Amino acid sequence: MILVTHTDVNILNVGAGSCAVIESPSGRNSMVDINDGSDIREAATLSAVDRLLREGAIKQMQARLSDPIAWCRENGIHDLWRFVLSHPDADHMAGIRRVLSGELPTQNFWDIPHQRVRSSRSEFKTDGAYEDWLKYQTLRDGRLPNAPSLLNPLRGDANHFWVDDDIEILSPTLPLVRDCDKADCYNDASYVLRINHGRSSVLLPGDVESKAWNDMIDAGFDLSANVLVASHHGRKSGYSVDAMRAIDPTVVIISTGNLDPAHNAEAEYRKWTPYVYSTRKLGTMWVRMYDSGAFDIFNHDGKVEGFVRRHAA
Repeated sequence: MILVTHTDVNILNVGAGSCAVIESPSGRNSMVDINDGSDIREAATLSAVDRLLREGAIKQMQARLSDPIAWCRENGIHDLWRFVLSHPDADHMAGIRRVLSGELPTQNFWDIPHQRVRSSRSEFKTDGAYEDWLKYQTLRDGRLPNAPSLLNPLRGDANHFWVDDDIEILSPTLPLVRDCDKADCYNDASYVLRINHGRSSVLLPGDVESKAWNDMIDAGFDLSANVLVASHHGRKSGYSVDAMRAIDPTVVIISTGNLDPAHNAEAEYRKWTPYVYSTRKLGTMWVRMYDSGAFDIFNHDGKVEGFVRRHAA
């Protein structure tokens, strides 16, 4: 009897943040970044007048968003083998204190080897973002009880679990991380992961911008992928013509809330493929990759309208 398997890469609708959940045939499930909407909830309490003006819009937005931990439980995921923090920006770690407090038990935690320092509440927009940072620091400082194993893999690093789960690390390198330390801006230090199954692949590039894209291209890396999750939430700062030429994706998924038209790169992505989808419009989406090399795109309504199963080359 031949066991047919597949890998699901779920791109959760978390508004302006980022969260992907990877369900591997091995059962070793992964989460890349988290945003549980706590920033939106806090925004609703900042001002009584502002709350009254925005209450309806905020409630509607929250109703559409996925809480990553609740989503995992609803979908039968009760623990993680690995949590990957692509880079230490607040919109990629909103709610991380819940993971590290055991709401979603995690065995391994990937963290770029950065030296970012934050020491006061004034450096954060919300109380929740500050609390997330403090909890994260207890992990990095070795003070977190029952902590997951802290790992700092970089480009080209591998062990048998990553190989078995078909996860490749394409970026960053230590020089990229150190450059970001100097600038105190970590987009270009993001983990860039390619998730493979059969002959299909999904590229998760965090918030990388031109410097990291060019670094990967100059290093001669194969960036090809069938599905690209747009860098930096679909902003023009994460869009690169050279990277798109190298990736040559069939599908682009944009994980985003409302974007200022001046920064929105959706039109640029549509120059490469008609299959450009946004979580803001379609909600949580997932890519299912099969042993045969085929892949499908789904959302809560089933297969995404207009997309027919594709086979990777």
